[in-house]
Amino acid sequence: MANRVDTDGIHLDHAVDAPVDVRFGGHRLWSCNPARDGRPAGHGRGVVVPWPGPIRDRLSGVAQVVVEPHLGGAALYDAETRFGDSTEPLEFVDELGNPLTFDKGGRFQRSFDRMDSESVDELTDASIRVLRDLVEHCGLDAYLCYGALLGAVRTGHMIGHDSDVDLAYLSKYTHPFDIIREARAAERKMKELGWQTVRMSAANFKVWVPLPSGKRAGVDVFGSFHIGDYFHLTGSLRGKLDRDQLLPFEPVTLEGVEFPAPRDLDGFLTYTYGPGWRVPDPAFHFEHPAENTQMMSQWWRGSRTRLWLWTAFYRDGQADRVPREHSGFAEWVASRLESGSRIYELGSGTARDAIWLAEQGYEVTASDYSGGAQKYGRARIKEAGVRVPYRSTNLENLHNLLLEGTRLAHADQPSHVYARMLVESMAGSGRDGLWRFCSLAGRRGGRTFLEFRTAKNKGGRFFFGNHVRTLPRVNVIKAEIEKYGGRILAEEVGRGLARLGEEDPVVCRLEVSWT
Repeated sequence: MANRVDTDGIHLDHAVDAPVDVRFGGHRLWSCNPARDGRPAGHGRGVVVPWPGPIRDRLSGVAQVVVEPHLGGAALYDAETRFGDSTEPLEFVDELGNPLTFDKGGRFQRSFDRMDSESVDELTDASIRVLRDLVEHCGLDAYLCYGALLGAVRTGHMIGHDSDVDLAYLSKYTHPFDIIREARAAERKMKELGWQTVRMSAANFKVWVPLPSGKRAGVDVFGSFHIGDYFHLTGSLRGKLDRDQLLPFEPVTLEGVEFPAPRDLDGFLTYTYGPGWRVPDPAFHFEHPAENTQMMSQWWRGSRTRLWLWTAFYRDGQADRVPREHSGFAEWVASRLESGSRIYELGSGTARDAIWLAEQGYEVTASDYSGGAQKYGRARIKEAGVRVPYRSTNLENLHNLLLEGTRLAHADQPSHVYARMLVESMAGSGRDGLWRFCSLAGRRGGRTFLEFRTAKNKGGRFFFGNHVRTLPRVNVIKAEIEKYGGRILAEEVGRGLARLGEEDPVVCRLEVSWT
């Protein structure tokens, strides 16, 4: 029997080496494998399985919590459980009241076992239309893959704990450059055909499908290809699978609809999930070798590190706690620029500073890489009645940052880069993209204005709690800027510059020239 469930995680007397479901109020929220995902509790007292960050951030209130083996057996824990001081009911639901599941990709989703049959049918119908358009209009050899294929082979139905449909196509090419061109051409054609798409990497994209409930579901389109002696499937699968194990495609049935599938189903699913693919496992994790992930990242990916955090921030209403008035940093920057200057804000968030700067007569462009931030910021801009165009900028995507930076470098007048509390929000590995973008944008004389929390705030009080942050030392940031050719024009460090509630962080403000 589990010792307890609390805000730290699930405490078990022994490490169960099998998938375990965690239910809140009768609904499966999450699945884990305690032997894999847990850590020793110490003193021989079993294991603790920590909550994933997005779940832990929402643990406040009371719920009936059940922890039970996925494949059957007695519950390991079953009790009304209180998290924190709140006595309010704790539910994991979307804005329409539908129960949510935390999936293996680190996102809250509405899984198929909680989706009405009409929505499942509509998604299935849309998926086969997406596949036909990929074949007939994009010239791709498209087929069913990943969880959708697994469900079709096992039962003929969607897997209950899954939340989207997975398609792939077998590329005609064997060089990364040609594969990227093929993928981008396919996405452009799908947009021309009326589909709403979002690029996930240079070799895969998502098609959004509206559902009768008013929500939407995704149809993922993954590139697959042979390079050298290996078959690759995005995300990061790499192994031996011959072309004649894939072609010619054979039909499989999913929700009563026939889809093309790899000819050697056992070989393909073993390649994808390992030899145990027949046994249901909602806690399954891909264990990609580091060299596979690194190789696929170098070929295809613009990283989206920490996107999950900002998705949850805007979805859960945390953005409403951000003050509507502009920051003190906006005034600091305005005192250094002539009215009418162009400002390109990175990480605009709620757009409060972009709005104020536009009201002061500056020509402002807002940007963010979070879809939640873009939606929220655009709504605030429209409400304010100011002209502030909004762009999607991902500083960890080399293609994106070079295009945007080069566009600013070739503009008819300088653009000044504005970034408040962005530096610590990024992973350290992403800062190279920031300096690269700023140095490009600054080639016409535009300056960069930064405000960030410093390393002196480690262990301190934060208004928004323990978000994942990389708090840098000021001298490290200055050295990185100088490495990329930047020159510090002004510097201010201290408290009292960015107070919010009980948080009064030590922040650094920098003005940087790149010419």
